[in-house]
Amino acid sequence: MSVPMPHESSPATATDAKPGTLFLVGDVFAEFAHHEGVFTVSQLARLIRNGTFPESAAGPGGVRVSVGQGVSLFDVQYVRDTLARRGLTDLVVIDDQALHTRAGREIAHKHRPENVLISEPRPVGDDWYEADLLVDGDNEVMSDHLTGQHMQGMLATEAGRQMFIAVAEQFYLPPEAVGSSYFVIDSFATRYRNFLFPLPAVVRCRVLAHRTPHRTRMTFHCELSVSQGGSETAGMEVRFTAFDTQVSHAKETRAAQRSLQDGVALATAAAAAEAASPARAEVRTS
Repeated sequence: MSVPMPHESSPATATDAKPGTLFLVGDVFAEFAHHEGVFTVSQLARLIRNGTFPESAAGPGGVRVSVGQGVSLFDVQYVRDTLARRGLTDLVVIDDQALHTRAGREIAHKHRPENVLISEPRPVGDDWYEADLLVDGDNEVMSDHLTGQHMQGMLATEAGRQMFIAVAEQFYLPPEAVGSSYFVIDSFATRYRNFLFPLPAVVRCRVLAHRTPHRTRMTFHCELSVSQGGSETAGMEVRFTAFDTQVSHAKETRAAQRSLQDGVALATAAAAAEAASPARAEVRTS
């Protein structure tokens, strides 16, 4: 969903960048690319082919292009190929390092790479971790909703969810449990503070507490945030449990059976009540 932020801020632009730095965003964010110093992949490739880039933007040290959101490695290669055909490779540096560190399927719990929203988490302090926000233009959350220049709030929430799972998998679970644990959220609260724009952003996770009450499960309490340009756009607090897969599947199966039984009982009672109602009887005899 697109969530209004309680403290609205003006859209971030290239004014926060170092001299000679431009931002590259996915074509899906064409409206945001109206800001000076921001280009979509298609816009930048067209300017290169037309011979108007990087001549018009190059400083003494050339041009540095910082990759924002909605850009894939495939897109970056397309821009590099376009530069190479004009012999301009040495004049433009594209900073795509974060795209090469996208979290893998085992720790992000996603089957398709475009649905992974974070890089591999990295330690930045005791029980503190951070990762780059990496929104692919084909991400499942992006597939049918885009309003204005900002990104929908559910992207921040989903990035936070992937972050705490990845942190638990990578730094806290025993090796034999990595990739074979089942995560159950006990509570997940999110507060939105500012709009999130298609510029570089960081997801942070602080593990406040973790314990192992039983050999088949580990519980966690974490704080998370998504920050952009030094300001927090969303903050989250989560409590969750990582279960042994076999144990969790058995619990889930029993819960599914109870839910099915309750559903059958409710449907049977509703049918009996409908059959016994005077209005229904009147319809049958008319």
